[in-house]
Amino acid sequence: MYDENVANTIQVACSWSAIETALKGVTDAQANSGTLILIAPGNLTGNGNSSGSKPVLENLGSVSWNQRVTIAPRDGYGTVKLLGGVRFLKVHGVCFAGFQEDGNDGIKMQGCRRSALAWTKCTGHLGLYGTDGFVTEGMEIVEVVQPNHYVKNGDSADYYAGGGGFSDWRFDGCYHAPRFFEYPYTGSKPHTDTVQFAAAGGGSYDTMVFRDSAFFASNNCSIQTGNVDGLALEHCYVVSGEVSLSRYPHLPGGSTEATTNAFNGSGRGFEAKDSIFIGGMAINTSDAARPWRSVINTKVDRSYGSSNQPLSGQWTVDTSLNATNSGMPPYPTDAYLSTIWAKPGATSDVSVPVLAPRGGTYGSPQLVTMTCSTAGASIYYTTNGSTPTISSTKYTGPVTVSASATIRAFATAPDLDASSVQTEDYFIVNQVSAPVISPQGGQFSSAQSVTITCPTAGATIYYTLNGSTPTSSSTVYSGPILVSSTSTLKAVGVKVGSENSPVASAQFGIGNSYAASEAWTNVSIPTQTGAFTISWNAMPDANQIDGVMGLSLGAASGYDDLACIVRFASSGFIDVRNGGSYQALATVPYGAGTMYHFELSVDLAAKKYSVKVTPNGGSAVQIAQNYSFRTQQSTVSSLDHLGLVSLGSGSHIVSDIVIGTTPPPSAPQGLRITSAP
Repeated sequence: MYDENVANTIQVACSWSAIETALKGVTDAQANSGTLILIAPGNLTGNGNSSGSKPVLENLGSVSWNQRVTIAPRDGYGTVKLLGGVRFLKVHGVCFAGFQEDGNDGIKMQGCRRSALAWTKCTGHLGLYGTDGFVTEGMEIVEVVQPNHYVKNGDSADYYAGGGGFSDWRFDGCYHAPRFFEYPYTGSKPHTDTVQFAAAGGGSYDTMVFRDSAFFASNNCSIQTGNVDGLALEHCYVVSGEVSLSRYPHLPGGSTEATTNAFNGSGRGFEAKDSIFIGGMAINTSDAARPWRSVINTKVDRSYGSSNQPLSGQWTVDTSLNATNSGMPPYPTDAYLSTIWAKPGATSDVSVPVLAPRGGTYGSPQLVTMTCSTAGASIYYTTNGSTPTISSTKYTGPVTVSASATIRAFATAPDLDASSVQTEDYFIVNQVSAPVISPQGGQFSSAQSVTITCPTAGATIYYTLNGSTPTSSSTVYSGPILVSSTSTLKAVGVKVGSENSPVASAQFGIGNSYAASEAWTNVSIPTQTGAFTISWNAMPDANQIDGVMGLSLGAASGYDDLACIVRFASSGFIDVRNGGSYQALATVPYGAGTMYHFELSVDLAAKKYSVKVTPNGGSAVQIAQNYSFRTQQSTVSSLDHLGLVSLGSGSHIVSDIVIGTTPPPSAPQGLRITSAP
């Protein structure tokens, strides 16, 4: 950005037209030898940063340039301000660096292949979008900070694939504060993420890498993973709950819903290294039975369920992590940013080598290439994890990695300081493919014949029906299995000389079941007048539904009719009604397609009840103890119905209703529409 030895320097006035003219005049030869466009101090006003806003720069640059053309303020960071929201559309091979975006309008880069945004403060929304027609690849977002939090019905940053999708993006040294949606809100209930991935427009996205970056949770979560294929976090700080709120408390006019999730969404091929995660991990298994591919030296504040256990490595659980001992990064004040982004003069370091492919878990040997953008540089490397020196092996061509290894490399060049060391960890595994269960679970009125296959030839399949993890000591699959009662089927593929497959899982509910919808479903149960226990199984079909289950006297037609209520809340957690509000003694996240067993101990005389919930394959968790009946039902003397309703996107199914030794419930009665509570 401030390299005084750059081959070509162009100085322009502070206007978009001057910048456009200069960029159009850059030849391939100039770009390839290094070009810096320096802008005089002033303000650059845009036209908004929505997808329909007129771009300030469009269809400029080239993907064939060997290095980026950099556009930056002549007099250093903050001397050129972006106002009114700016949108860059299909600007290729260009780095925008050193800007300060003022106001709450934000920056959007859309379809900008091999471009970059660096050393920039963004107070508004940050949008990084793909576009139709091509894959938006090779982007870098370096030390872009969103230091302030706002009340706004939108995410802090959205990474939308667009119709063409995007791939191979790098985020280094970024910092993102949360957004809290307005309350009370109008229309459909919003939710806010700090960073959200989404395949909006039909495109896909993969190979996203975050390094040295911090994320504080919004109302929904810190990072909404969408269904990204390949997400690596190295030396990152991702926090929610009280730790996040210690720096970014709820704001007046904004929702005060819990900020309990560090991660939410789906995806696969996730990696974590040298990081700290504090909060829930509500990642569903729609894309992978176990989304985390590898975990190295990463601290978390709690234990996660089986689906969030990594295929390689393990989480380091430290329940003492809090705001004072978790290594929270400094707050990026304007004074701090001006210090770290001050004009340093000519660069004197060799660029860090780039290894391709990046480290990760692979099922076959990899051919690793190493490049350095500094002219005349030599690269030295090791493959045993030791620190390389000029006495180490000199890179002369691709290196074959046929077994798990750690490659460390650095570069030197005449009259320049050596680069820092680049480290990549490669895990080469010969793993059996995950078994395929058919049908893939669900609720059924009768027994099901279930088949299990494994794509890996010669593999033996072992299975269990009680939710436990199968091993080579479990039952061998030899033909279709008759599942005649509510069960959790798990299967693993085993082959001599190969690593066991990931565990495949499917849940089967057999017998009467009742589906919740926006119309009330009421199930008649034997009339209860004293102390009793009732239990049932329930399975949500999405991650953030508003799914209510409660006991009433007579058929329920509204929430006020229910005395005892448990809920799959839209926050992604299970909670219980206690008098006039929903609460929970323990944090229990829920996921789509997972069975949960509820047990309610009810004391009608005292108008109190307690609740335990058992996630599939887990242990019972006490989430309510002597909670009060809903305020409107504080005088009810008997209960004879279980009512179900689900609003918004998603539903849930209830089965296996048991009240002590009483007869099973009768079929559902009257269905009536009601509004939200």
